[in-house]
Amino acid sequence: KQLFATNDAKTKVVKEAAVVEPAKKSWWNSAEWWGAMGALAGWGMSGAAIYDASLAGPELISLNMTSVLIVYSSLFARWAWVVTPRNMALCACHVSNVLAQSNQMRRALEYKTANGQEDQVTELIKSAGAAAA
Repeated sequence: KQLFATNDAKTKVVKEAAVVEPAKKSWWNSAEWWGAMGALAGWGMSGAAIYDASLAGPELISLNMTSVLIVYSSLFARWAWVVTPRNMALCACHVSNVLAQSNQMRRALEYKTANGQEDQVTELIKSAGAAAA
């Protein structure tokens, strides 16, 4: 098949190219399939945080795990945004998880501060500051 380009109302042949039909990808090798499955699994984390925020007490929240989940979901939200094809479902579930985990962190810090566990709050702030530096 020939490809054409127009230049000043003249048509020039740019080059000859063979038309190759792309091989059909199986679901196993499909980025769209695995991206959708990752988003579905990611909603489990967000759902668990939202469920815990509405039904579980703040004394059960792990400051370390909540911190890790905030960082993890922040990184994967960014990755889902820049990957090609852009995976909006995966990005949305990780952004939702960052928000839900941030709420959990707020609840845990308020609880620990109100119940005389300021040392744990101070230690978390120091650790976060050291990690950021």
